[in-house]
Amino acid sequence: MKKILIGALAIAALFMSSCGRNVNKPVEEEIVYSNYPENSPVERFGKLQVKDLQLCDQDGNPVQLAGMSTMGWQWCGECYTQESVETLVREWGISVLRLAMYVEEEGYNTDPEGFRDRMCNLIDICGEYGIYCIVDWHILTPGNPLDPKYAGAEDFFRFIANKYADSDHVIYEICNEPNNCLEKGDTLKPWECTKETDVTWDMIAEYANTIIPAIHNEYDKVGAPHPIVIVGTPQWDQLVDACLKEGMCQGNGKDLCDSLPPRDARLQFDNVMYAFHFYSKEHNEGFEKDGKSDYYNMYSYMYDVLGKLPVFCSEFGLCAANGDGELDPDRTDKWLLMLSGKNSGEQLVSFCNWSFSDNERSSSALNPGACAAKNWNDLTPSGEYIKKVLSVVNLGKADSSVLKESNVYSK
Repeated sequence: MKKILIGALAIAALFMSSCGRNVNKPVEEEIVYSNYPENSPVERFGKLQVKDLQLCDQDGNPVQLAGMSTMGWQWCGECYTQESVETLVREWGISVLRLAMYVEEEGYNTDPEGFRDRMCNLIDICGEYGIYCIVDWHILTPGNPLDPKYAGAEDFFRFIANKYADSDHVIYEICNEPNNCLEKGDTLKPWECTKETDVTWDMIAEYANTIIPAIHNEYDKVGAPHPIVIVGTPQWDQLVDACLKEGMCQGNGKDLCDSLPPRDARLQFDNVMYAFHFYSKEHNEGFEKDGKSDYYNMYSYMYDVLGKLPVFCSEFGLCAANGDGELDPDRTDKWLLMLSGKNSGEQLVSFCNWSFSDNERSSSALNPGACAAKNWNDLTPSGEYIKKVLSVVNLGKADSSVLKESNVYSK
């Protein structure tokens, strides 16, 4: 969730690839993918839709996608190539790849055209292999999607939506992890927030009510069904049902189980889903506070939310929320089993693991140096775990070392 990223690699050469591989072609002449490989996830499921709170295929049958998220391309850009995506599809069995494009943190705002072109290149690669991709406008600090630093969002999404309106494999995530941090200004402690401001669901909804129509308008021009749009929720995508409760916001001093006045502030668009992120070492059965042993029990909270809203878990890790530290596979099992239908709504919830990268943090799936060596199976303990999970969920393989029934959450 609150990734701490210090320093960047100079990877300008990686951003030279253009949308459709030819920067001189106008958008309307560029090749985009509408035909997908036989028996690929997109060929099987087609244009996704939300039906009765559930992500479904083009025929209305429930679908659970499972895959990986990239790290920021400005740090780990050499990890994201035609070859690496092919390995993820052929050997890991992913059905979705989240393309995490940071806006600040030395990302999009430093080179909008270059980052946009890199996004298009990766979307095209995913299309070639018939997997879904999530176009992730990755805000982090500031955590308010309405901040002027994110003023390029509407133009960015309008461009992508126009180009890929005929492509079934594109999903949109319009604001990663809204949060109260406005500024991280201490160079000695760059992970600490030095200035805060409240970011509520109403502020997120104001942003979404501008961006979603910009996406939809481009699809309307070609008569294509509206795509899936994932919308961030307060407190780094933890307070998922903030649209259903008054005062459900970061820093309200309430336990998750405290009674709050109900409301209905859901977004009034089709095919909208609400983002949930977890890091199992930190977001689990809660902690001791105010005489309770399970204060802030995230398992109990999400068990019930999954009967109320359509949810997409676009990011999770086995470790702490900073993307580092000790791994907790048993608690991760508990989450992933819940997302596989063992919840109050019996929903199948799609998920992406953070992250396919060779960063030095424990959340990385690859060991440092693996991407430079093009060794896409040089796995960390996190990578070993998630590759097994993907083989079980997407490929139907048996593996008793992950997703153990003994770890199922029961309320």
